[in-house]
Amino acid sequence: MTAKRFLVIRLSSIGDVLHCTPVVRELKQAFPAAHITWVVGRGAADLLEANPYIDEVYVWPREKWEDHMRHGRFAEAWKLWQQLRLDLRARNFDIALDVHGLFLSGMVALASGAKRRIGLSNTRELNSLFMTEIAPAPESESHMIQRYLSILQPFGIKPGSYNMTLELTKPDIDFAEQFLASAGIKPQQKLVALIPATTWSAKNWPPEYFAELADALAQHARVMLCGGPADRCLAQQVLQKTSAPVIDAVGHTNLPQLAALLKKSTVVVTGDTGPLHMAIAMGIPTVSIFGPTNPKRFGPLEQGHSVLEAELGCRTCHKMKCRFNHQQCMKDVLPQQVIQAIKPYLH
Repeated sequence: MTAKRFLVIRLSSIGDVLHCTPVVRELKQAFPAAHITWVVGRGAADLLEANPYIDEVYVWPREKWEDHMRHGRFAEAWKLWQQLRLDLRARNFDIALDVHGLFLSGMVALASGAKRRIGLSNTRELNSLFMTEIAPAPESESHMIQRYLSILQPFGIKPGSYNMTLELTKPDIDFAEQFLASAGIKPQQKLVALIPATTWSAKNWPPEYFAELADALAQHARVMLCGGPADRCLAQQVLQKTSAPVIDAVGHTNLPQLAALLKKSTVVVTGDTGPLHMAIAMGIPTVSIFGPTNPKRFGPLEQGHSVLEAELGCRTCHKMKCRFNHQQCMKDVLPQQVIQAIKPYLH
């Protein structure tokens, strides 16, 4: 194929954006002369800035656009949309790959002016109406990475690997080194990163369990709490219940800085949330607790990771809040089980 200009559309969600990174790697390796632009919302954009397989990251303030729409500020929303449309049209895309599969992402594909618009199979919200072709569905119950990679089937591309890409910049690495040095961490010291919050309450492991885990780990390693500003409340609950000298990084980093801290960790313990996939993408061992979501679809696809899940009839419900208000699927995975899963990484 002669040199083409590709637009890749995945607007949001840290985990899903990272799960889509194999798409651009495989595309670039198959067509080195191709120019690849990725359109993404502000939330996850920083994770793509250093990606060597993307020629341009186009950041569209989707979050602001949705806020305008919700509050009836249609003139402001229209301005943002028109700017997106003008910018994309000016880039003369040949092919748009919609790896998001929503009505909105379909509108973006159409607005790009690309003559060829390829979408995923079995999408929601009438997304297929915006596409000129639909990629064949992947086989049976596949991982999200495999589902996203199916969009390359029309080009005959067979993936060489499922590895995600997350590259760090020198300023982010320097930040992590300085942050940990100021906390008294020595270069060879064992460091366990705990991430107590997820985006769904149903996916949160109880804070008292994280506190018990921190207490048990304190004699073997340093413990660090990580997360964003919105996670302060849960982090505070963990800190109040533990007597371990925990390093509190919650709310003190942006996304790439958080990634750099995780990169310095010996092992990362978390539920199903964006930083789990950040750690996996960088080759850091993880111990993850899965409840309402299915690890076969959303968990680690690579070796070297431990997944813990409870046997419960109502799993996997994929609900943001527990329908029965007991979150038993998360509570049934006990701290002792997590400690046992971490042990091999601390020797």
